[in-house]
Amino acid sequence: MGQEIDEVDLALLDALHLQPRVRFEELARVLDVSAVTVARRWHRLSQDGRAWVSSAPGPRLGVCGGLLEAECSPGQAAAVADELARLPQVFSVHMTTGQHNVYALVATTDEAVLSELLVDRLPAMRGLRSLTTARVVHLFSGTRWRLGGISATQAKAVTEEPAPAAARHDFDDFDRQLYMTLQYDGRLGLRDLAARVDRSPATVRKRLEILTRARQLTFRTDFARPAAGWPANVVLKLRVGEGAAVSHVGRALVHWPETRLCADLVGGAANLLVTAQLHELAALDDLTARLATEFPGVTVIDRRVLLRAVKSFGRLLGADGRAHDVVPVNLWAPTA
Repeated sequence: MGQEIDEVDLALLDALHLQPRVRFEELARVLDVSAVTVARRWHRLSQDGRAWVSSAPGPRLGVCGGLLEAECSPGQAAAVADELARLPQVFSVHMTTGQHNVYALVATTDEAVLSELLVDRLPAMRGLRSLTTARVVHLFSGTRWRLGGISATQAKAVTEEPAPAAARHDFDDFDRQLYMTLQYDGRLGLRDLAARVDRSPATVRKRLEILTRARQLTFRTDFARPAAGWPANVVLKLRVGEGAAVSHVGRALVHWPETRLCADLVGGAANLLVTAQLHELAALDDLTARLATEFPGVTVIDRRVLLRAVKSFGRLLGADGRAHDVVPVNLWAPTA
């Protein structure tokens, strides 16, 4: 598929990666276009599934995660991936090349629920020939990716200074209601959001400020990557040797423009999972060469090409990468 997102759209997406809920009027000033143009372009991108904003857990929410990799019976990979995507605790599902041709990332706030999923429920799915699991110790990747659509000056103008971190907040039912509502539309205005949760706009505004300052709630912008000129996506499993710290490598890789996700793993030979987006598959050699140069203690033990993205943090994706439905990521859902 050719590129369907033009330079103005790309600039809009790049700005929204930095501030997903920034007002259109502010974006218009930074991008030097009218607010009407910004609003119209975002509406068009979101309506046809080429871009979306959703709520995401902040680093202090207390999420535990896991990785599942499945070798599927012939012809069963799509069915397995679709079944995984319908589970509320599964936030990412992809089909790849290789023996283990489906992988899923699982997130929950309850260790017992995570264990039950990885030990009992998921291995019992039909269509599996074999399965491996790993515990995600730390997710290094954030939500502020850069696409090269805006200049450093524009990026600085759209980026707000982070508010001082607040004391830990006891996440309650109201907070979960806000989080789940914003899974469908992370740019929902205060009045609409307040109406959906049956609270006043002032109450909603205050609670959102508390949650974001407590680093328990954040927002992420995503897009249909083939439509924006990134048709190639790869999955790398790395082994960080004794001479290097996994956390050091993971935090460094987060800042590489190709990186979309980077996770510290326990279980199996690999201790770091990286997913990267590329303009073309031929760029994979350059990526692995750069890894070898900058991190000589790191070994690439597996590399796969992503054949189909099925779910991306709540959004169900078509073969073209566009979002066509939502299965919200419910971190508090039981296994049943």
